[in-house]
Amino acid sequence: MGTSAIVIINPISGARGHRAGAADERRAIAERVAQVHRRAVDIAITTGRGHGADLARTAVARGVDRVVAWGGDGTVNEIAGPLIGSKTTFGIVPSGSGDGFARGLGLSREPNRAVDAALTAPARALDVGWLGGRHFLNIAGIGFDAVIAAGFNERRTRGLVGYVTGGLSLVWSYRAATYELRLDDQASNGERFLIAFANGRQYGNGIILAPDADFADGVLDAVIVQGGSPMMQLWRARRMGFLRSRPAAGIVRTRVHTASVTGDRLQCHVDGETFDATGRIDVRLQPGALLVAGA
Repeated sequence: MGTSAIVIINPISGARGHRAGAADERRAIAERVAQVHRRAVDIAITTGRGHGADLARTAVARGVDRVVAWGGDGTVNEIAGPLIGSKTTFGIVPSGSGDGFARGLGLSREPNRAVDAALTAPARALDVGWLGGRHFLNIAGIGFDAVIAAGFNERRTRGLVGYVTGGLSLVWSYRAATYELRLDDQASNGERFLIAFANGRQYGNGIILAPDADFADGVLDAVIVQGGSPMMQLWRARRMGFLRSRPAAGIVRTRVHTASVTGDRLQCHVDGETFDATGRIDVRLQPGALLVAGA
């Protein structure tokens, strides 16, 4: 019998990933669940950035039925890339600090149950967003949330506490930039604190950005926060925790199929992975482009 799935494990993702023996423990769980289901499964441990995508690309070329990513949002984003537009099912075993995509889908974060679902659950076609030439499964942003993501990725203390404390410290020094923004056929210019495009509801850890977002509705939820003082931004941020769907001054929520953002410097992220751009960057949605197990 040929290999029907591959489980690609990031051995250092999440709080438990840096513990001695974490890679062996994750491998053992995957092997045990595969044996229960009598599945022919390959298991691979990544060695660095880009390795997971290479493994996924090879698996798709070989005709492997399922590719499973065991890791956080960055790992999930990377491994999903070669599967976009293919007939290969994508499984997820979330083990990151935020796991926004997996939490938005309601996937189990208990390893045994998560591996079981990743290998056996039916798949559903979900939308994929694009910010420039980079795909995102969950949320992409320009401005403050990208700056938070860059700082968060450098922190040793992560999780919800690390995200919140990092954001609270940065809000006092961050200066909103001026952008030319086009949402479908509506254009505007002005100072923006944050420009986000949400395929899913939350950044992770229950921090909700777009409460009505749906991974399979064929549109992106755009959330635009205008410039203002640090105290004003902290006041606006309450809408991420309370009465999320209520209007708030300085926050624009809409749904779009395409968009573009133009500025002198664009501090960007896709699913928490950061990069800089200049000039104009386009945003689009690719409907039903990724088959996700258990979605």
